[in-house]
Amino acid sequence: MGRRVRKTLNIDSEKLKRVKEYLGLDTETEVIDRLLDEVEYERQLNEILRSASPEWKTFRSPLVRRPRRR
Repeated sequence: MGRRVRKTLNIDSEKLKRVKEYLGLDTETEVIDRLLDEVEYERQLNEILRSASPEWKTFRSPLVRRPRRR
Protein backbone atom coordinates (compact mmCIF):
# COMPACT_ATOMS: atom_id res chain seq x y z
CA MET A 1 0.00 0.00 0.00
CA GLY A 2 1.28 3.44 -0.90
CA ARG A 3 1.75 6.28 1.49
CA ARG A 4 -1.15 8.61 2.16
CA VAL A 5 -1.03 12.14 0.75
CA ARG A 6 -3.32 15.13 1.06
CA LYS A 7 -5.03 16.11 -2.20
CA THR A 8 -7.44 18.81 -3.25
CA LEU A 9 -10.11 17.49 -5.61
CA ASN A 10 -13.07 19.02 -7.39
CA ILE A 11 -15.81 16.41 -6.89
CA ASP A 12 -19.58 16.54 -7.28
CA SER A 13 -20.60 16.81 -3.62
CA GLU A 14 -24.11 15.40 -4.13
CA LYS A 15 -22.77 12.36 -5.98
CA LEU A 16 -20.18 11.78 -3.26
CA LYS A 17 -22.87 12.06 -0.58
CA ARG A 18 -25.14 9.55 -2.38
CA VAL A 19 -22.31 7.05 -2.83
CA LYS A 20 -21.22 7.46 0.80
CA GLU A 21 -24.76 6.70 1.99
CA TYR A 22 -25.16 3.80 -0.45
CA LEU A 23 -21.90 2.17 0.66
CA GLY A 24 -22.61 2.88 4.33
CA LEU A 25 -19.25 4.53 4.88
CA ASP A 26 -18.45 7.23 7.42
CA THR A 27 -16.11 9.54 5.51
CA GLU A 28 -15.58 10.83 2.01
CA THR A 29 -12.00 9.58 2.17
CA GLU A 30 -13.30 6.04 2.75
CA VAL A 31 -15.54 6.37 -0.33
CA ILE A 32 -12.68 7.46 -2.59
CA ASP A 33 -10.33 4.81 -1.17
CA ARG A 34 -12.94 2.06 -1.64
CA LEU A 35 -13.64 3.08 -5.23
CA LEU A 36 -9.92 3.24 -6.02
CA ASP A 37 -9.55 -0.29 -4.59
CA GLU A 38 -12.36 -1.51 -6.84
CA VAL A 39 -10.79 0.04 -9.93
CA GLU A 40 -7.43 -1.54 -9.05
CA TYR A 41 -9.16 -4.92 -8.63
CA GLU A 42 -10.83 -4.50 -12.02
CA ARG A 43 -7.45 -3.68 -13.60
CA GLN A 44 -5.90 -6.82 -12.11
CA LEU A 45 -8.84 -8.96 -13.22
CA ASN A 46 -8.62 -7.61 -16.78
CA GLU A 47 -4.89 -8.32 -16.82
CA ILE A 48 -5.52 -11.93 -15.80
CA LEU A 49 -8.28 -12.34 -18.38
CA ARG A 50 -6.11 -10.91 -21.18
CA SER A 51 -3.40 -13.46 -20.36
CA ALA A 52 -5.85 -16.38 -20.15
CA SER A 53 -5.83 -19.25 -22.58
CA PRO A 54 -8.06 -19.03 -25.70
CA GLU A 55 -10.55 -21.49 -24.16
CA TRP A 56 -11.36 -19.01 -21.41
CA LYS A 57 -11.92 -16.19 -23.89
CA THR A 58 -15.00 -17.98 -25.25
CA PHE A 59 -16.35 -18.81 -21.78
CA ARG A 60 -19.98 -17.78 -21.28
CA SER A 61 -21.26 -17.41 -17.76
CA PRO A 62 -24.37 -19.48 -16.97
CA LEU A 63 -25.66 -16.39 -15.14
CA VAL A 64 -25.91 -14.33 -18.33
CA ARG A 65 -29.28 -14.47 -20.03
CA ARG A 66 -29.13 -15.39 -23.68
CA PRO A 67 -31.78 -14.55 -26.25
CA ARG A 68 -34.07 -17.47 -27.12
CA ARG A 69 -33.68 -19.06 -30.52
CA ARG A 70 -36.81 -19.10 -32.65
